[in-house]
Amino acid sequence: MLSVGQWPNKPFAWLLLFLGCSGLLGAALYFQMVLNLEPCVKCVYQRMAVIGIGLSAIVGLFGSGLWLTRWAALIGWLYSSYQGLLIAYDHWDLQTSKNAFFAVCESAPNFPDWAPMHEWMPGLFAAPGLCGDIDWQWLGLGMPGWMTVIFAGLLLIGIIVTICHIISSFTKKDGLVLYHK
Repeated sequence: MLSVGQWPNKPFAWLLLFLGCSGLLGAALYFQMVLNLEPCVKCVYQRMAVIGIGLSAIVGLFGSGLWLTRWAALIGWLYSSYQGLLIAYDHWDLQTSKNAFFAVCESAPNFPDWAPMHEWMPGLFAAPGLCGDIDWQWLGLGMPGWMTVIFAGLLLIGIIVTICHIISSFTKKDGLVLYHK
């Protein structure tokens, strides 16, 4: 019997999360390198949030048997999803604002002095694009709209998994059952 509450104990679940994040980063690089869509500062911050979720998934993948690393991975997943959702929604709101004067953002990413990612890896973290530009749409949503949906989904799944894991941990039951043999 497979339950949502037991997912954090399973390396395969963390591998799926990592592969999903890898797919998102691959898509971002495809848009940037192949379609020549330049990322803006908020795009780079969303990229960092996806990387945060991916790194949390790696922690969970290799430490799913230990409660401390499992909880660190869950917290990292929730925090990165939440921050990504805030940034993506703000970016979406900025692009859909009626006043183009407010559709601007910083000229360079604001990384810490001890980790200037945009200087170390400019191909991945430089932000030559403008936040207000809508260069791509699918089904009526631009990139920030889709990232808002994706981060909201990741956050919702993370919350459900965490709550079920807490219930499962305290009740010693399987939690919310999704599959019966």
